Amino acid sequence: MSRVIEKTKKYLGLILIVAIALVAVTMSTSAVQNTIEIGDAQDLPAYIGGVTFATKTTTSGKYLYCLEMAKNTTMHTTATLTGERDAGIANIILNGFPNKSFTGDASKDYYITQTAIWWYLDETTGSTNLGEIFKETGADQYNLRGYVKSLVESGLKAKDTGYTSTKISLSTENNSLTLDGDYYTSDIINVDTNANTYTVSLEGAPENTQIVGATTGKVDTTFNNTEGIIIKVPSKNVNDTSLNIKVKATANGMIYKALEYTPSNENMQKVTPGDIEPTEDKVTTSIDLGLETTEVIVTKYDSITEEPLPGAKLVLKDSEGNVVTSWTSTSESHIIKNLAYGTYTVSEEEAPVGYQLSTDVVDFTISDTEKEIVVKFYNTPKEDTVVNITKIDSETGLPLAGAVMIIKDSEGNEVERFTTTEEAHVITGLAYGKYTLSEVSAPTGYKTSDEVMEFTLDDQHISYQIKFANYKEIYVPDTSTNSLLFTIIGIAIIGSGLGYVYKNGKKAK
Repeated sequence: MSRVIEKTKKYLGLILIVAIALVAVTMSTSAVQNTIEIGDAQDLPAYIGGVTFATKTTTSGKYLYCLEMAKNTTMHTTATLTGERDAGIANIILNGFPNKSFTGDASKDYYITQTAIWWYLDETTGSTNLGEIFKETGADQYNLRGYVKSLVESGLKAKDTGYTSTKISLSTENNSLTLDGDYYTSDIINVDTNANTYTVSLEGAPENTQIVGATTGKVDTTFNNTEGIIIKVPSKNVNDTSLNIKVKATANGMIYKALEYTPSNENMQKVTPGDIEPTEDKVTTSIDLGLETTEVIVTKYDSITEEPLPGAKLVLKDSEGNVVTSWTSTSESHIIKNLAYGTYTVSEEEAPVGYQLSTDVVDFTISDTEKEIVVKFYNTPKEDTVVNITKIDSETGLPLAGAVMIIKDSEGNEVERFTTTEEAHVITGLAYGKYTLSEVSAPTGYKTSDEVMEFTLDDQHISYQIKFANYKEIYVPDTSTNSLLFTIIGIAIIGSGLGYVYKNGKKAK
């Protein structure tokens, strides 16, 4: 048994070692190079004013530049990353060799770049790497001094501005989307960035919202830095009276920094690589867009009880008389969203059972200042009595079908028995008197209600709108059976485990 445990520990230890090694490899490949191996140095001719020095390269052949002329030439050693130099040094290297060529001769181009760095350091740090003979009066057989001066001037300008970080900003004249045909559309969102491209994402936007290039009209998420964007929201997918969309723009730029490496021997020169690796510089900004939808709330009422009245067929038309939408009223208000600005009318085409047809025509106008309209419509009962009965879910308030209901008079006689549907059940012509409404059986999944509702029909009460609620049944599982089952399964698992340990222990012996 002990051998089995020891073997298990051994395997776990190996797995842990491999995992640590993988993490270390991942980290080293994604981080800045912490050390470099410096190889040979080769002497250069004294191209300007008798000044001579040697090229420096890594063991892999990449060029290095000296940051301390007075010290010994760095070679055949390891140098460790100790920091970074300013934007002027980086500018000289990026505009010098090996990134660019001045003469077509690598020896001369390296010489130009190295002496430009020393001259720049003299100007910015007070060092005396190069004298007046090199800078002004010394021999310059190949006319290289002009290239050196140009690089120094470029470096000094870059030092004043510093490293250029990636920047991005968004702006628009209007932060509200306006309805344009089938879409709520933003004004052009202008994007100002020094990166070549940027990407856009949205938060809180309805389904199928589009990000469109303002110039190309192309739907995309990545755009060139010269292009603005437009946000288009399908009006049919806007379900809220107000909506806030966050537009996020991300620019992913690169910063080229001059890194400093120091040899362990303090008498050797500090160096900086000629091949500058860019550092990722990602920035994100955002802007909020507001969306105010139009909303028209239409409710049908009984003129006597002033309760919501189902069963009326209504129609909405625009100013040209075109039908925009039509519907049948329920016991809830009917809501129409996203209507364009303009004038509309609502009228009734068919009255609920037991009511007179309304000849009223309600007109209203939607504008910048009038975006929410409330319309109330009334119907008067005919001379006969009318009772509307709707069965609803107690939580959602939605109509329920499948309940068997019964109405009895004051003597307990059954007047009517019916099964509910999703539409209101309408009874007309009941004689004046007292009545009760109760439930015989509930819809599937609901508890039968024991409530008895009373109502009276007389000269002052010839109509009623009644809502009768049902509660859902709550299923309580039989925990005793489940507990026994789980106990049996648990014993079986423990038994299997003990058997496995015993078997492996015997093998180990």
